[in-house]
Amino acid sequence: MNALGKRLAVVGGGASGLCAAIEARFENPEIDITIFEKMNKPCKKILATGNGRCNFSNKDLSPAHFYGDKGFLRDLLTSPFADSEGFFRSLGILPYEEDERLYPRSQQASTIKDALVNKAISDGVIIKTDYAVTEIKKNKYSFFINGEEFDAVIICGGGKASSVHGSDGSCYKLLTDFGHTLTSLHPALCGLTVGDKDLNLLKGVRAECEARLYSGNTLLGCENGEIQFNDKAISGIPIMNLSHLCENKKNLYVSLDLCPEIDEKELTEHIKSSVTNSENIEFEVVLNGIVNLKLGYALMNRCFIKPKTMCGNISIQQIKNVVSMLKAFEININSTKGFDSAQVTKGGIKTDEISSKTMMSKIVDGVFACGEILDIHGDCGGYNLHLAWTTGRIAGSSAGSFLK
Repeated sequence: MNALGKRLAVVGGGASGLCAAIEARFENPEIDITIFEKMNKPCKKILATGNGRCNFSNKDLSPAHFYGDKGFLRDLLTSPFADSEGFFRSLGILPYEEDERLYPRSQQASTIKDALVNKAISDGVIIKTDYAVTEIKKNKYSFFINGEEFDAVIICGGGKASSVHGSDGSCYKLLTDFGHTLTSLHPALCGLTVGDKDLNLLKGVRAECEARLYSGNTLLGCENGEIQFNDKAISGIPIMNLSHLCENKKNLYVSLDLCPEIDEKELTEHIKSSVTNSENIEFEVVLNGIVNLKLGYALMNRCFIKPKTMCGNISIQQIKNVVSMLKAFEININSTKGFDSAQVTKGGIKTDEISSKTMMSKIVDGVFACGEILDIHGDCGGYNLHLAWTTGRIAGSSAGSFLK
């Protein structure tokens, strides 16, 4: 123990926890810092982000990409600790930009993980793995984890999404035991299961489109990009971004505009012309000039056009029906794919009980919370990691200052 005897516990060795430990050490070189991580290695979830490349932030940090209390988020996004790109540059990582998404130039998530872990260890932070914290006791002056005494604790054990990487929701109890309120929890950034049997043949098909999510006649949200047809499910960035809107909604369906850059009139004229010039060619060949062949067959099936129908036998009304289907291909939604398939959690510890300036509890002094455990989340595109880095750095710096 150091001469002053001040000790900080960080519960959770993920993105937010490592940043918290690093900033706490920078702010206060005199304290002892211990990270408790339930998995056998820290930062396991980071390795799965960005398809193994770690999309760690985004050039476009508009508030529209984040969800939660607007005032709380505004304070986070305008904090000096919100410069994620600058932070990782300080750790020796050169960023690579792709459609405004930021990745390490190495294109390896392990680059981010190694930089954080190596920095923490070189700063003298103790990382205890295979160590699940299930209870934090408190007396008037101190906190106790399995008999070890600490002067402050940062709780950042993640949400409930992706339990295989350690986020199983168990850390919420550590904060509710201190009197904090937990909102309802829902999967976010995940695929959606579908009820249409005719989509089974589309497994593996990808399509650029505009995806509109409805509950009955109510439009819930709209996203553009590539969607993917999977086994009894649909996914892709547009679907993932819409998934958080599904909670407690009935009669859900997604309407896909498979040609969003072309209006109905232009699309109709294109197909009419193609049919006229291809009377002795099968109609699916014409559709294959617009969409994936399997998707073309699904369109024909929904429009009651048999496979291998010659273009010369296609009526004007059938062309209009196909165009309508191309502009509004509807898919009935059963549910989200659940927490194990989700990248993040919607919901968490209520943010009006946490200081947006320090991440310290407004209920118990010396308790800090950061990362996915809070009731904030973002779109796909590095936004959730950006929140993790930012809240972790704020919490760590504030805890370091608190222990001076």
